Amino acid sequence: MGWQVALLAVGTAFSAYQSYAQGRSQREMYKLQAAQTVADSERRSLQYEERANETLRNLNKTMAANISKGFAGGVNGFEGSTAFINSISGTDAGRDFMFDIKNAENAILGGTTQASIYGQAGNIAYSSGLLSAGAKLTEAAYSYSKLGSAPD
Repeated sequence: MGWQVALLAVGTAFSAYQSYAQGRSQREMYKLQAAQTVADSERRSLQYEERANETLRNLNKTMAANISKGFAGGVNGFEGSTAFINSISGTDAGRDFMFDIKNAENAILGGTTQASIYGQAGNIAYSSGLLSAGAKLTEAAYSYSKLGSAPD
């Protein structure tokens, strides 16, 4: 009967360690997913910021061209229809610029929120692994107590 007890102990120890290791591995996997999510959201945010800056560069080009056309046409490039067109262009570009800035902020917020969710999932997986390991050890202790006793 001694070898049976040893076999039970070794098998239970391996099983409990496997549960613990699996929980730890899942936690590490979730940490990596969280880091990847943050990196992706920062990249998307930068893309929105670049697009916002491109909107401003295009606005400057458009306004400069409109002013030049106005002066070339013999009118003051800062007044009248040229100023009106530049005002509308500025309003449109400003709206697009603000959308891109808000999208950049939302990309960061979404990434950090998802990373937090992954962090919680990792903690839950780790706790679950520990609880599973504990349950296996408890079950083995119960089985050990039953060895050699009279049947119920």
